[in-house]
Amino acid sequence: VFAEANNFSNGFSIVADSSVFATFSFAQRWEVKDHPNNRKKAIVVDSVTISDFVYTEVSELSENKAYVSQGELYAYIDAAGIELTPYVFAEANNFSNGFSIVADSFSKSILNEKMQFVVPFEFQEVRLPKHGLIVVQSSSGTWGVYDTKGVLKLPLVYDLPPNILNLETIIVCKNGLYGVVNDCNESRYNCRYQYIDPNGLGYQSGRYLRLF
Repeated sequence: VFAEANNFSNGFSIVADSSVFATFSFAQRWEVKDHPNNRKKAIVVDSVTISDFVYTEVSELSENKAYVSQGELYAYIDAAGIELTPYVFAEANNFSNGFSIVADSFSKSILNEKMQFVVPFEFQEVRLPKHGLIVVQSSSGTWGVYDTKGVLKLPLVYDLPPNILNLETIIVCKNGLYGVVNDCNESRYNCRYQYIDPNGLGYQSGRYLRLF
């Protein structure tokens, strides 16, 4: 169920997706055509029309997939125009490194390239994976972290989005104070600093301390 999505400029895009090259040995030309008498759109691939004028929006082709709408809701299709999901999203985005952020009218989640939800469809905000970790925000405003297998790694207890520098160094903020944990939520530096910057300097009681 998608009601908001990134716009695609009408025209075509040359893509160099590895799966496309493996099948065709050259890049596909993905073109979106406007109907001459209404706002419906069709898709043409390598000069072959693969859809009628049925879409109200068509994204660029990214990682051999695109999102499309037939009204207010979005679905995903592949490069041949085959539907990969039903029209159930209110927000859709292009895939990036195997993942895409999607939403309904109330919550957000992340799809993987198998069109499976990686995290529960219940979050106010989600971020694309970084170092294999997904930052999420609960409906109450607190933040936590899942991995790309859907395992909760950091509980949703933090004031701000955890800053993932690597799996051993994640800067967190709880009750207004900063600390550092690893991807198992084991504390490296307790939450007692007024601030910790990404370069490893912690600010406490008017002075900076080198933490990492």
